Amino acid sequence: MTIRERIIASLQEHSEGIDDDVLAEVLQLKHRQQANSHCRQLEKEGLVTRRRVSGKIHNFWVGDRQGSPLQIQSTQATPSLRAVSSVEPWFWEGNVQAAVVRYLATQNCTIRSVADTASRQRGKDVVAERDGKPLWLSVKGYPRDTGKTHPSTQAGHWFKQAVFDIIEYRGENEIAELGMALPDFPRYRTLAQKISWFQPVAKFVYYWVQENGGVTVE
Repeated sequence: MTIRERIIASLQEHSEGIDDDVLAEVLQLKHRQQANSHCRQLEKEGLVTRRRVSGKIHNFWVGDRQGSPLQIQSTQATPSLRAVSSVEPWFWEGNVQAAVVRYLATQNCTIRSVADTASRQRGKDVVAERDGKPLWLSVKGYPRDTGKTHPSTQAGHWFKQAVFDIIEYRGENEIAELGMALPDFPRYRTLAQKISWFQPVAKFVYYWVQENGGVTVE
């Protein structure tokens, strides 16, 4: 196996993420830079995401088990999730989506497709699979103040859209795992509380994304 192939195999085995130093040690590479350069290249290809954990950069595999990259549902060239996240605020829909995809990758989920949020592509925002069971997510960001509609009011509209997505998904498949991914804002928390009765009926979970990229599932 080449160094690249060995690194990919190791990353797939460490869903919790692994830093360059440990990766080089595990694979007995001569130089730490070998792990670093290969992981950076895999990141550019959309197969790996690199984020800081306890002060060190860890590598997380986000390709499927066969080593193919995330399938971005777009006919046009689309930047990787990592590249998109650097040009918008953390609560932008694309960033929320990227954070959730990274989280799912650490939970032994296979990512089947990720919609292109920048082009407002229709369809399921994230399609994944866990233990052979489909997992579908509706993802929303939080509105910025444009001077036309107050962000809180617009957030209410977006939340309703996400609720409708869940209704539509459940009607399509009775056994699929469903989720609503939202940036962790008080407004969304309040709205979620108001329809708390609906969650056990539709059988879905919330993926709350924090500013630091962390995800809490409820």
